[in-house]
Amino acid sequence: MRLIFAFFLIVFIRTTSNANGQGITLSLKNAELSTVFKEIRKQCNYDFLYDNTLIQDLKPVDVTVKDASVDLVLSDIFEDLPITYIIENKIVMIIPRNKNEVLPPQSLYAISGVVKGKNGETLPGAGILLSGYQTGTVADNEGKFVIKNLKEGNYNVLVQMMGYLPANQNVTIIGKSVAIEIVLQENIKQLKEVVITLDPFREKRLKAFKESFIGTSPNAKKCEITNPEVIQFDYDDENRILKAMADEFIVVENKALGYRIKYLLKYFEQDQETKVVLFYGYPYFEEIKGTRSKIKGYQQKRKIAYSGSPQHFFRSLYSNSTEEEGFVINKLIKTANKSKRPDTLIDEKINFFSDIRGKQISFKTRKDSLSYWTIMKNKPDTLEVLNRANVLTDTLVKQKISSIKTLAYKDALYIVFKKEKETRDYADYSGYKIERPPEYSRFQISLIYKLKSSINFYENGGVYDPGSLLYEGFWGYEKVADMVPMDYILPKEKD
Repeated sequence: MRLIFAFFLIVFIRTTSNANGQGITLSLKNAELSTVFKEIRKQCNYDFLYDNTLIQDLKPVDVTVKDASVDLVLSDIFEDLPITYIIENKIVMIIPRNKNEVLPPQSLYAISGVVKGKNGETLPGAGILLSGYQTGTVADNEGKFVIKNLKEGNYNVLVQMMGYLPANQNVTIIGKSVAIEIVLQENIKQLKEVVITLDPFREKRLKAFKESFIGTSPNAKKCEITNPEVIQFDYDDENRILKAMADEFIVVENKALGYRIKYLLKYFEQDQETKVVLFYGYPYFEEIKGTRSKIKGYQQKRKIAYSGSPQHFFRSLYSNSTEEEGFVINKLIKTANKSKRPDTLIDEKINFFSDIRGKQISFKTRKDSLSYWTIMKNKPDTLEVLNRANVLTDTLVKQKISSIKTLAYKDALYIVFKKEKETRDYADYSGYKIERPPEYSRFQISLIYKLKSSINFYENGGVYDPGSLLYEGFWGYEKVADMVPMDYILPKEKD
């Protein structure tokens, strides 16, 4: 069984709605755009954000659609208009568009704000961290803070303060700086004496958590969770599902890459039956100090960890340089399984095994029979077939605004990274290995399954909604132990 892993590294996260899931039916003639927005809002509860000056002088439109997606309706309406849109968490932002070219961001921006308690009092000294980065600051005596020199994009601001639960707030920067207010809640566990209940299975569950969260790669062997006591577990015996939660940052010392990671875990679930692992959260990176030789070793391993990673792939996809960076993009296409027998034959086989169960047969025969029956019963209707034709990035990627590109495709992407080989441990023992034709040898291979209608990503390789992707193969194998910050810069090769 291939191991499946959805690693929702929340660096840029605000869950994007599946616009294709809403059915819009309209029949409007010579209608103002504000009227169209109002009718869409009635049918699907989407909100529209825009400056009235953007639409007040635009011509009325005709709209006739039946059971169409929000994305399709807006795409058709805006095709010949000087505006475009972004859909975020059932919010449609209307923004200007230059018809001839996509203009780059004109300047850098800032996130400023104030940290308060639940009664409105300001909280000086709170730590302000930018998820996925090494950027942070401290709130001043009035609880105020500012993080400067940020590009357009989607960010998560993390706040940490003794006696309070850690908090996060999503911020989207488009065209201007943003001011926010963050309210912290008291951490009752830190303020009260906590009674610890002994769990006889805790060590076993903590081991399973570490393997699914940190990973089992060579770098993972040099990682340690320094405060495992903040992690709580819940186990569903019937469905064999392990859940983990923490009301403080989980601190991971990565002595392979030289990072101390503060990870605000928001969700973790391991299905021990299907081997599917789902987790997401907000990581913050701090440098571990060391000797010159150690720092050099950190840098070498960071380069290896970054090379061929999802972050590397999406950066090269944004810059249209996947081929030069060593990536080959194929597709894994679902097709009808012509070898599957008709249902009547399967039914006959099931009846046959039902009959023999009542007879005196040997254990070996019973085991073989049940195994064969399972194969027959579960024979898939479809097969996944690798299409070896290289997929061109300009057929996959579109750009609606200056800072975001969109990846849209069907089936699964089969990503080959040819500049590094899989390790022997990964290939032979991990359980994540992907089948491949002989000429792909031991190259690193990953699969990307699309869980939502489109994938939005940024120049630095950050995916707007990581929950829209599901990874298999090498990208499913490498987890927190192999992460580098979003502002990581690959060292230039020396001449």
